[in-house]
Amino acid sequence: MNIDKLEGKTVTIRARESKARDLLDGLLAHQEELGELGQELARLLQAAGIEPNAQPEHVRTEYMPPLAH
Repeated sequence: MNIDKLEGKTVTIRARESKARDLLDGLLAHQEELGELGQELARLLQAAGIEPNAQPEHVRTEYMPPLAH
C-alpha cells in the first residue's frame, strides 16, 4: 500500500486488489476490537468495489502424522 494523497484528515491510499481484500477480511474478522473506525474502513472498501476473499466451502481438519521412514 502506498499513500496516494494526503489532504487534511483525508488519506487516499493505493493498493493491489488482493491486499485490499486481505485488509477487508481482517477488518471484518475483528469488527468488535476495531470499533467504529474499523467498520467505516470496511464500508469504504466495500463501497469502492472490494469484496472479501472467497472462503472455501469445506476445510479439511484431519491430522496426518509424518511418514515413518
